[in-house]
Amino acid sequence: MYPKHFQPVSLLNRSTQRGSMLVIALFVIIVLALLGLTMTRLLSSSSEAIIHEVLGQRALNAARSGIECAVADEFGAGCNNPIFKEFSGVVGLENCSYSIVPVSKLIEDGAKTFTFWTFSSTGQCRAGKINVTRFVYIDAMLEVD
Repeated sequence: MYPKHFQPVSLLNRSTQRGSMLVIALFVIIVLALLGLTMTRLLSSSSEAIIHEVLGQRALNAARSGIECAVADEFGAGCNNPIFKEFSGVVGLENCSYSIVPVSKLIEDGAKTFTFWTFSSTGQCRAGKINVTRFVYIDAMLEVD
């Protein structure tokens, strides 16, 4: 009565397909678990990169502050302890510090004498086990009267 391709599925065919849904369900569960694990690791590494970036910017700001303080002290504006400072009470620079190495050299050019300065500053910030350091230097020349 029915063509061969429209005949109802026999019980024999149904019994050979038992358990295939279980295999598909296990496959989907495993794939979703691996996807979730990958996303967790990705978010963890991304938040750690942001921590390094923020601490790096803070260390750079600490090093720049050291340079500005040393230059101001050397050229007469004054600064308290320009060689080393810890920023314990400064908002945004907690657990940060800088150290300065000023080097001067006299240069004579005919009748004129100059002082050539090199200021090297190292800014350092800590947060837990993470320690970030940034290095900044500038050169300056001043004519001696």
